Parts: sequence; C-alpha cells; structure tokens
Amino acid sequence: MNSSTHLSLLFTILLIFIPHVISQTSTPKLYEVVCKDAGENDDVQRCLNLFEDNRQITLAKDYITLCKLFLEMAIDKSTKAQNYLKSLLNKYPLSDAIKECATNDYNLLVYSFKGSLGELVTDPQIANYDAKVAGDGPDTCQRLLDSEKIDISSSISTLNNEMKFLSFVAYLATNHLPQ
Repeated sequence: MNSSTHLSLLFTILLIFIPHVISQTSTPKLYEVVCKDAGENDDVQRCLNLFEDNRQITLAKDYITLCKLFLEMAIDKSTKAQNYLKSLLNKYPLSDAIKECATNDYNLLVYSFKGSLGELVTDPQIANYDAKVAGDGPDTCQRLLDSEKIDISSSISTLNNEMKFLSFVAYLATNHLPQ
C-alpha cells in the first residue's frame, strides 16, 4: 500500500470515530440529568456527590436501572440510619421523640423506599410518589426533636437532613421514569 492509500484509510477511520467520541463526551450521563433538576447549585453538587459514590449508578444506561440502584442504596442507608436511632433508645429511654423517630418515622422512610423500588416497572407514578413521601418520616422526626430538647439532636438533625435529601433525589430520579 502506498502512502496515499494509508492516508485515505486513516482519514476514513477518523471520520467514523470522531463523531462517536464527541457524542460520548458531550452527552450528560443520566445521573447528571437527574441532578440538574435539583435546582440550587449546592443541591446539584450534593446530588452529584451522592451518585458518584456508586460507580454502578454512574454507568446506568436507562432510568429504571438508575432508580433501582439508587433506591437500593437509599434502602441500605435509611436502614442503617434507623438502626442507629434504635441504638439511641438505650441511652435515652425517656425520649419520646427518639422512640417515635426510631420506630414510626423511620419505618415510613424505609418502607417508602422499598415501596418505590417495588413499583418502578409496574407503576412509575406510585414509585415517584413513594420516593417523595419517604422524606415525610425524617421531617416528622425533626419536628419532634425540635419540640423535645435533647443533647444529641444536632446529630439526629444531620441524619434527618441526609435522609430527606435521599428522598428528594429519589423523587427527582423517578420523575424520569417512562409513564
């Protein structure tokens, strides 16, 4: 093969691959699209950090997979949060707020995430609703803590904030499910 044939072949290969490379770098990943919906810059960055902690989520090719992986992560995190609150019951047995948070409020959180996961394919609207109401549990917990002054309420407040954010992001993600 002469040099003009080599150049011609190289040029053809470049014409094939350049659009593919450009499209891959310019198209946002699904989780980035979801996080863009978060609104405020701080929330967008917080959302991106949350997704980027899980490599499988960042590689998701469709919204059902992304939501499934995210909700599984949310169930795991919310279950661990509930177990932490249950462990506080021994230290603060007289706290009605901690008892309510550890049981009813965080049961709502975990069950709502599980319900959302179970409805992803069969009823995306219910999955979206369940993802949104999951945050009601930590919200109610926070109101109870605010009314009952206890010395560790700031660490529980941080936990409630994290759980409400998980619910918010799950809601944003399930908003993208095909109806």
